Amino acid sequence: MIVSSVTYENWRNIVSSRVALTGGINVLWGHNAQGKSNILEGIYYFARGRSFRGAKERELVGFGAEYARAVLSFRRNGYENDTVLEAALPLAGKKKLLRNGAPLSSSAEMLGTFRATLFCPANLTLVTGGPAERRAFLDIALSQISGEYLARVRRYAKLLAERGALIRRAADGLPVSREEWDVYAEGLAENGVWIAAYRKQYVKLLDEAAARYFAGMTDGAEVPSLVYRSHADAPELPSPLFAACPAPDPSALAEKLCANRDREIAAGTTLWGVHKDDVFLSLNGMDARSFASQGQQRSMALSMKLGEAEIAKAVGGEYPVILLDDVFSELDENRRRYILDSLTEGAEGERQIIITSCEPDVIPGNRSARVNFRHVKNGEVE
Repeated sequence: MIVSSVTYENWRNIVSSRVALTGGINVLWGHNAQGKSNILEGIYYFARGRSFRGAKERELVGFGAEYARAVLSFRRNGYENDTVLEAALPLAGKKKLLRNGAPLSSSAEMLGTFRATLFCPANLTLVTGGPAERRAFLDIALSQISGEYLARVRRYAKLLAERGALIRRAADGLPVSREEWDVYAEGLAENGVWIAAYRKQYVKLLDEAAARYFAGMTDGAEVPSLVYRSHADAPELPSPLFAACPAPDPSALAEKLCANRDREIAAGTTLWGVHKDDVFLSLNGMDARSFASQGQQRSMALSMKLGEAEIAKAVGGEYPVILLDDVFSELDENRRRYILDSLTEGAEGERQIIITSCEPDVIPGNRSARVNFRHVKNGEVE
C-alpha cells in the first residue's frame, strides 16, 4: 500500500498544498510548527476516521476558513489504478467522505480501505498510561484489519451504554425487569467473547513481533513480554484472525454479568466485561510501567507499533503505510539504522515509510541517496 499523493486545502496551517510521495522512505523535514505533523494527521485521518491528536474535526479547519479538505491517492499491491479518498470537513454542517467519487455514509464505512500505522511521542502512554490506552490501541489496530471486529466493538459499546442507563434506572429505584437484565447480559457476553478472542490472538502475535524488534534495538539484552488480561479470557477461545472458527461460549461472562447486579447498581456502572481489558507489559519479568527507563519504555512502544505493521501484513496481505512522527530524533544512529533496515530489507516497492524530522540528516548517510526528501515551511511543501 503506497500513497502517491495527498492534497490539502485549509487543513490547519496548510492553505493549499500537494505532497508527492514515493515507495520506500520519505522524509518531511523542517522546523517545528511548520506543518509536518499536520501532513501525517491528514494521511492518518483516512485510516482511522479521526485525528490521531484527538482534535475535533472543526479544529482541523484552518484559521479564517469555512472548511478543510484532504484528498488521498494510494495504490494497493497488485492494483493498476489508485484509490482516491476525499474528506471535506466544514465548520458547520455535515462532513462529506468520498471513495473514488462515490459518497460514503460514515467514517466507519471508510475504515479498512486505507491502512496506516502511526508512531508519535504521545504513544509512550502505551506503556506508561492506563488500560484504556492499550484497549484503544487494540481497537484501532484490529478495526483496520477486521470488519467483523469493528462491528462487534461498535455493537458492544452501544449495549454497554444502554446497560449503563438501565443500572442508573435501578439505582434510582425504578423497576427493571429480569428480561431486560438478561437481554443486555446476553448481548454483552456474546459480543464480548468475540472481542476477547480477537484481542487474545492479536496480543499473542504482537508479543512475538514486538520482541523481535525490541531485541534488534537492544542487541538482545532485554526481553519484553505482552500478556492479555480480560474477564472474558478463557483457554478455549478461538483464533479468528486468519480463518473462520466456531463461536466462543459466552456463558461464563453472561453469568458474571447476571450474578453481580447489586454491586453494579451500587457502583453505578458495569463492572465486568471486555471494556475492562488490559495488556500487561513487562521487561525482563518486571512491570515495564513501573521499572523500565524512559528509553526502554519508548523502545517498547515503538516495537509494538512496528509489530502492528507486521500483523497487518500477515492478516491483510500487504503492509500498511508506516508513519513516524518526530521519532527518529530521539534514537541513536544504530537504532535508526536497524529500524530502517528492518522496514525496507527485502521489501522494495512494498513498504512506504513517512518520517517527520526537524533536520534532513535524521537518515544515516548510506541511505540518504534513496530517500524522498520534502522540505516543509509555513504550511508549504517544497
